[in-house]
Amino acid sequence: MIFVMFLGFAVLMVIGVPIAFAMGSASLLFMQAKDISLAVAAQKFFSNTQSFSFLAVPFFILAGNLMVESGIAKKLINFASVLVRQLPGGLGCVSVVTSMIMAGISGSSVADASSVGAILIPEMNDQGYPKSFSAAINATSSVVGIIIPPSSTMIVISYITGLSVAKMFLAGAIPGILIGLAYLAVTIWMALKNNYPREERASKSEIIAASVDAAWAMLFPVFMLGSIILGIATPTESASICVVYSLLLGLLVYRSLNMKKILRALKDSAIGTTVVMMVVCTATIMQWILVSNNIPTMIADFLLGLNLPYALMLFVMILILFFAGMVMDNVPNLYIFLPIFMPIAIGMGMDPIHMSIVVLCSLAMGLFTPPVGTTLFISCNIAGISIEECVKDLVPFFITGAIVILLVAYCPPLTVFLGNMI
Repeated sequence: MIFVMFLGFAVLMVIGVPIAFAMGSASLLFMQAKDISLAVAAQKFFSNTQSFSFLAVPFFILAGNLMVESGIAKKLINFASVLVRQLPGGLGCVSVVTSMIMAGISGSSVADASSVGAILIPEMNDQGYPKSFSAAINATSSVVGIIIPPSSTMIVISYITGLSVAKMFLAGAIPGILIGLAYLAVTIWMALKNNYPREERASKSEIIAASVDAAWAMLFPVFMLGSIILGIATPTESASICVVYSLLLGLLVYRSLNMKKILRALKDSAIGTTVVMMVVCTATIMQWILVSNNIPTMIADFLLGLNLPYALMLFVMILILFFAGMVMDNVPNLYIFLPIFMPIAIGMGMDPIHMSIVVLCSLAMGLFTPPVGTTLFISCNIAGISIEECVKDLVPFFITGAIVILLVAYCPPLTVFLGNMI
């Protein structure tokens, strides 16, 4: 019956049913076939909504939306521009650096792809960059949004595994920055290879003006992480404080927020939170079914029974996550694979924080790879091209990202160093 459940889930996904409804329907099908009371499904569905830690998700989403509505993206793009626009492929480099900075504010790859892409992709097209390149650079660079803290996806991981949110946030910082820098190097290489334009170097006065203008926004991640690391606030409390900070910044400092924009931010946050929680709640039901039938244990025992060496076992798990990220969203993948891979990793002597970041980074690659590829769809839509036209320019970024993830996987200090400081 487990096979039938997954088959039903796959069929529903193929015909275009939203993933939350596909997971929920497949799970209910299994429960009906096994004569399990639907009251159990209702109980499991609503169990996550009672979690205090999950309150951080809507607060972080709201804080990010308020920052976007405040026009923060334009200020950060200008700041990134004065820093790197003189490099080969100037605007492409600006896109990468802006996504890295935005990641510390929005905590969402989708939000980064939308807000940064809406401004930079048309500008890159006007400057003579191929549409495929501008879409590819926006789609790939925005994946650091869920790796560099704060990240709502990390909160989900922390809830599933019981790990510290603060340590997760710190652990993701170095891998996220490494991926961003690697994509910056790829951008420069592609620009030199294809003779893409670069901009004039910014003057000192431009640099100072842009830095001052973006300073308050740049304090956002420092403010948020500092309150958590110093023990001043829990992640949920810090997220709520960040909402207040975003409001004050937009109303009093930049004076760019009005009631219309605030209401739009509230609406977008409600929709975003609903989407995330629907996936989380239905994934919880499917996870309960899998655990109740010992499926994670059976798969873990099978993999361990192969007696693969540590390095090869880790590589196999990363490879599975790469393919899983291509066909399914991150949250359901986390609920399915973390219960399977985490015991294997711990049994091999891996730090659970380290393994969590490896899982997150591996799945993040799926954000810009078909057929799911959320950031890819957004970027191609903004650029006005098909996904097929963009694939060629995606390949160097995928290969580079995969290399960095393997480096992170086989070099644990890159993740655990900062986390062990608290």
